[in-house]
Amino acid sequence: MIGVILAGGRSSRMGEDKALLRVGERTLLERTRDVLLEAGAGAVVISGAAHDGIADRWPDKGPIGGIASVVAELIDDELLVVPVDMPHLDAATLAPLRDERRMRATRWAGHPLPMRLRLDGTTRAVLAEFVELEGRACSVSALQARIGVATLSLDQVDTTALANCNTPDEWREANP
Repeated sequence: MIGVILAGGRSSRMGEDKALLRVGERTLLERTRDVLLEAGAGAVVISGAAHDGIADRWPDKGPIGGIASVVAELIDDELLVVPVDMPHLDAATLAPLRDERRMRATRWAGHPLPMRLRLDGTTRAVLAEFVELEGRACSVSALQARIGVATLSLDQVDTTALANCNTPDEWREANP
């Protein structure tokens, strides 16, 4: 299993690079990497050249562009895809996603990310189509619907672990 950290966004609403925000002694990027390793990832790759990661080939395509850029560099495998801006994400929250493999993707209800994603020929072909689309047609939820997604009930998870921070107010609220 390969961990994928989506850290290639502009962080325009935050006003500073979200990956470099600190939670305790670590940056969000370092913390997210550690969570993925604890959840069982054998390797972790970063989407986003600013952090010695894989450059985004489709910079205006949001998470789909980042995912498509990363998978172009990877062998077929199971992926755990997480955004860098979830300061309370933990391995226990990722474990059910990691373990549910009936469909090509698994997510929590109402939360397209984080997700487990099966990287194979079908997923690659759909991603190649999606980077040509615009707007909501080029979204993680649309990708999941197209390839097949298992949606897990939120009854199994502390939803604070799924809160992402895109603005300074969200950051302050999540990290009092």
